Amino acid sequence: MNRKRITAALLAALLTLAAVATAQAEDGNSVKFLSKELIRQLSHSIYEVVTPKLESGKIEYDRPLPFDKLDFRERNEKYHSIGTAFFISGKELMTAAHVFDLPSFSLLKEHFIRDGAGKVYPVGNIRKCSNVRDMLVFDLKEYPERIEPLKFISNGLEVGDTVFSAGNALGEGISYRAGQVASFTDEREYGLWKNIRFSSPASPGNSGGPLLTVAGEVAGVIVQRANTGENYNIAVPVSELSKLTDKAEFQLRNVTVEIAGTDETVVKDWLFSLPLPAPAAVVAEQAQNALDDFYQHLGKELTERVKEKNFPKGERFRDFLRNQPIAQGFASLTPDIDFKKWSAAGYSLNKLPLSAEQNVHRGDSLHFAFQALVEKAPDIPLKTFVESPKLIMDTLLKAEPNYRHLGTEKVRITSFGEPEQVSVWQDRLGRTWTSSLWFRDHNNSFLYSHCLPHPKGALCNMTTKPAGLLKLGYFESVKDACDETLVGYEGDVDDWAEYLTLGKKHLPAFFQQAEIIRNGSSLKVRLKNFQLEFSSPKISGKSSLHVHLGYDNSQLLAEDLVRFELFPQKGSQANYRIQPLWEPGPFSEEGYGNAWKEAVSSSGEFSGKVIDKGDRRIIHNAMQQTKKNVTAFDGKKFDMLFTVGCAYKSAAEEEGSIEEDCAKFVQGIKFF
Repeated sequence: MNRKRITAALLAALLTLAAVATAQAEDGNSVKFLSKELIRQLSHSIYEVVTPKLESGKIEYDRPLPFDKLDFRERNEKYHSIGTAFFISGKELMTAAHVFDLPSFSLLKEHFIRDGAGKVYPVGNIRKCSNVRDMLVFDLKEYPERIEPLKFISNGLEVGDTVFSAGNALGEGISYRAGQVASFTDEREYGLWKNIRFSSPASPGNSGGPLLTVAGEVAGVIVQRANTGENYNIAVPVSELSKLTDKAEFQLRNVTVEIAGTDETVVKDWLFSLPLPAPAAVVAEQAQNALDDFYQHLGKELTERVKEKNFPKGERFRDFLRNQPIAQGFASLTPDIDFKKWSAAGYSLNKLPLSAEQNVHRGDSLHFAFQALVEKAPDIPLKTFVESPKLIMDTLLKAEPNYRHLGTEKVRITSFGEPEQVSVWQDRLGRTWTSSLWFRDHNNSFLYSHCLPHPKGALCNMTTKPAGLLKLGYFESVKDACDETLVGYEGDVDDWAEYLTLGKKHLPAFFQQAEIIRNGSSLKVRLKNFQLEFSSPKISGKSSLHVHLGYDNSQLLAEDLVRFELFPQKGSQANYRIQPLWEPGPFSEEGYGNAWKEAVSSSGEFSGKVIDKGDRRIIHNAMQQTKKNVTAFDGKKFDMLFTVGCAYKSAAEEEGSIEEDCAKFVQGIKFF
């Protein structure tokens, strides 16, 4: 190509660009800016929405909170800035419904608008509300002296029109940022209207603010900002306000309740309405309670739908009960995807020493944040300890740190104080739980403990979550999770003696007739299934008793013994054991079936002879006189018998005749 042709091509391109620029100018589509005069006027139209920062007087810290380490604005700010609102009349303001988020429980219950000078005005009644359209209209209890209501757009918008996002960007006051209308797209959930997509920057805090034209008219309500770096944000056309009625209308699509680990779910839409006007607190409480009830209803519907294969009636679950595992602390029942194979998710508890005589044992949990065995101090009576949720929590905090973060620093919490709420309730197996609720006002969250009395103190499931999850069927799900929990109790003989004095108010049904009495080196134990009287020079108040409970094979919902163990010397693996065996079901594993055959024939492991395991020697006896036929709640019949075992150190370490010692233990047992 020669120079003349290049020059001609370049000239043509320049002429094209000039033509485009001229056309844009003629069409009025060049970006403009709001005048200073209009912005001054808008300061009487558009306000921040704020809610007071909360500071609990109950929470105690290990040192003064270092507010001086925060930046100037943060340490002096008394409010959380959560969105934007604007006057649409002399008495009413408009915002996005999600700014108030009325269906979600929150500790931040009071709302205000705030002007540029920092003066706040409390919100009064909700006048209109729709979380489908994400629009809310409210009035105030007190009003600014000067109000300039915004006008709604008189002509339609077009792609390319200049618009301004007006609002409380990043919580730092009202600002105005220019952009253009990018497109009109179907509202995502229902397709009932066309949303305005625009390129004006929108930041957290812009929600509820107006999308303005160059003339300062409202084209839409900003409801969503882009999740990416692109400035393509969304406003609902202000014309949709005319669709709102004199009722607050709430709707959530695809509310889901499921059974963990399975394919079983219930998915439904939630609809709720209530008449307006009404105070914001009233609307919030009724909407939250309605949504909580809805979650509970879905849970009951799902439970009813799968009851024939689920806990506690399902055939495969009842089969699982023939060979239940032992648990250290809590173990949660879990089905497989088709409810065909059941297991108990148990976790080891890690010892966190507080002193030579007091520990906290922490472990994971399937349904909760974690589980903890919180031991009482030696000088505190067990009854005092289990009846003081604050004392339990204060002890736990010594081993399981909880911090408050301020800027780059974290300050350790030493106490949450007395709980906001304490509920004492029984699960379906006759166990008495104490559920205690604490609020962490500073970050709008909650902490919940669900504890059982334990020979050493309290065995607790712990939950910590954002406040918005406190309802949504939370407590009903807790009760279901507790019903589906096996418990293993361990403690010294003297711990057990004190535990059993707690009486019916605190003890599980299984232990209410139990006795554990030590007189020197003699021990008497009476449980539901047997009575043991045994003497040994190794027995002391520090001897350890383990009682592992599971589900009764004959009753629908009751606890029964899985294994009883006596460890005469603390720290030694030498022990005595009493354990029921149940006839295998059609789905039992082969290994368990073989163990049952050996037990009923007094052979193999259950021959009553000494078996050398290398590091220890064992003697297992099948107590044939205890064999009986049991009828389950559903009429099914099967056999069971008790086994008794003794485990000793290796031959080189053990003194005396282990056969005589084990026979003495067996002779001391009377089965019921």
